[in-house]
Amino acid sequence: VSYRGQMAGNRLELIERRQQGSDADEEFPLRRSVGNQGKSYGVRHTPNPLVSACEKLKVSNWRRYLLFWKSHSRIHKAEKPKPRRTIHINSPQLNRHFCSNHISTAKYNLLSFFPLFLFDQFRRYANLFFLAIALLQQIPGISPTGRFTTAVPLFLVLLAVAVKEIIEDLRRHRADSRQNRQVVKVLRGVYEDTHWKNVVVGDIVWVRDKQFFPADLLLLSSSDPKSICYVKTSNLDGETNLKIKQAHPETSLLGLSGRADLLQLKGCVECEGPNNRLYEFTGNISVQGKGRRAAEPILTNQILLRGSQLRNTRWVLGLVIYTGHDSKLLRNANRAPLKRSNMESITNGQVLYLFFVLVVLSLVSSIASTVWNSLNSHRFYLRMEASTGSTVLHLFYSFLTFLILYNNLIPISLIVTLEVVKYIQAYFINFDRDLYYSETDTPALARNSNLSEELGQIEYIFADKTGTLTRNEMELKQCSIAGQIFRLLQQCCPA
Repeated sequence: VSYRGQMAGNRLELIERRQQGSDADEEFPLRRSVGNQGKSYGVRHTPNPLVSACEKLKVSNWRRYLLFWKSHSRIHKAEKPKPRRTIHINSPQLNRHFCSNHISTAKYNLLSFFPLFLFDQFRRYANLFFLAIALLQQIPGISPTGRFTTAVPLFLVLLAVAVKEIIEDLRRHRADSRQNRQVVKVLRGVYEDTHWKNVVVGDIVWVRDKQFFPADLLLLSSSDPKSICYVKTSNLDGETNLKIKQAHPETSLLGLSGRADLLQLKGCVECEGPNNRLYEFTGNISVQGKGRRAAEPILTNQILLRGSQLRNTRWVLGLVIYTGHDSKLLRNANRAPLKRSNMESITNGQVLYLFFVLVVLSLVSSIASTVWNSLNSHRFYLRMEASTGSTVLHLFYSFLTFLILYNNLIPISLIVTLEVVKYIQAYFINFDRDLYYSETDTPALARNSNLSEELGQIEYIFADKTGTLTRNEMELKQCSIAGQIFRLLQQCCPA
């Protein structure tokens, strides 16, 4: 993905060079590292339809830059390269400085809940407005209502939303805890049942059929005579077909005769630092034996990624190389963002419009009040005190008073009503029988209720192949042979 971002920047540079009269076929110094062979290749520029369209339509420079900036902002930026790592086999004391295998995908924790929650809530203009009104009501002599008539409802609204956010985030914490507490066999003298969160870099793990890999592993050996295994990577790339992985030749015979040869295995793995490139890997393995140290490259088909599932293979042995948030799966996963629905954006716009109307009404009322007071100041029964300040100051105080008096023009009940409706709708989604998939016993799960109103509003679907849409299950409806259309019998003659 980062490679695409570099290409976008180079295409923009090409436009600028063309404007300066340079050769249009100039080759750019963009280089891409390919993990299988450890080589680098120059990438020659290929024409881009967007660039050609911009040149034909004579789009200005700043508009071209805006187009490329928007396209680049929608993809991940290139990660900063991390230093290479050396993993010592069967030497746990030398691998203690690596990241732990504990993961957390929740939005909040005990320290970050209040700052993030308040930031998320006060991005809504309605909450900012009611907070300003609540502060103005604390000024004596300005508020025509009580000091807590707005502060208490606002506090109750924020409390209700906070409870909803806490409940939803607790579900994420429970899901993380279930994954961290999954069990895998780790070789530590003997095979021990170990929680995933306690797996460390350099461990040798034993994974059985239909189990998920607890971390990114280097395949050492498998139960197959050719040391191959089959892996399902649907959690990574959506592909349902099984991929073939083959153990490294230096270690393909380990584990077949017991764990003695595994315990005697010595050597190290030198590889690149953690990154988010799923299909690339650069590294080599050095195995000590017979008084010599042999270094062999590691190919991508010898890497088992976290999130993949072992299929049609009794067992495999793997060496842990990336754990926790250093694994490629977690490197490609973003933290839970503070999402905002389209309806919430529209509501923000409507609140701004109502605030403008409120300001106009308050300004007109304050001007009328100032004029009326000046014309009727001689009437003793009104008990109006002599004005000690200027007319402008009196107008300002009157404006604040009417702003507080008319604040019900923006309904505070609208916010809590929307939140309650979203939360209840998420429960309806969870218990909807039509969304239940019986083959895998998987019900619908709404992890976040903030975007429930966005469902059913999909306008376009972009797919790289038809199997993504048809789940690789296609039925013959009809066909044309020599100009004659043939249909299935049950369709032509229904029972």
